[in-house]
Amino acid sequence: MKTIGDRISLEQHKDYATLVISTKIERWQESLLLTWIIAWTFCGIAFMYYLFSGALEGQNEKLVLFVITVFWAYFEYRIVKTFLWRKYGIEFLKIDNDRFTIKKSILSYGKAIEYMTKQIEPNKVESLKQNPKSFAKVMNDSFWIIGEGAVRFSDKDKFVYFGHQLEADESEKLAVEVRKLLKKYAK
Repeated sequence: MKTIGDRISLEQHKDYATLVISTKIERWQESLLLTWIIAWTFCGIAFMYYLFSGALEGQNEKLVLFVITVFWAYFEYRIVKTFLWRKYGIEFLKIDNDRFTIKKSILSYGKAIEYMTKQIEPNKVESLKQNPKSFAKVMNDSFWIIGEGAVRFSDKDKFVYFGHQLEADESEKLAVEVRKLLKKYAK
């Protein structure tokens, strides 16, 4: 097994290659996310208590609290998903003669998406270059979101991203390895 940076490992098999990208964050960041989930959950419990207890008399008050609860539920889902992604998630890439498979997995659950190896141009696999001081780059690299991929390729009319929140040097190394593997297996 070969490692590429701190988070990426590459293993060559007889007929295919696999790349595994870890999504782990530092322990203090994980603890902060868990604290956020607990506090956010208590807020939601309070919203639901007042919504269903009959403490509110006016229809307008109930409607406003219902809208707030819907927003709360959406962000509760997002932060729990991010926490699980950071604690138990991996990105799994498999390249063989026929397919380039990308699976974003949390606790072994996740959908594997397959692309035809021969339809991907190796030279079009690129590491994304972003201004390190831009707001988009800072937000994308924040530990409290899943973020976008740092490497992409073109499939038909859309871009496919993978390598979530990799540093610039790691994403460039990953793009180089994927290009090599695609050239090797597309023959």
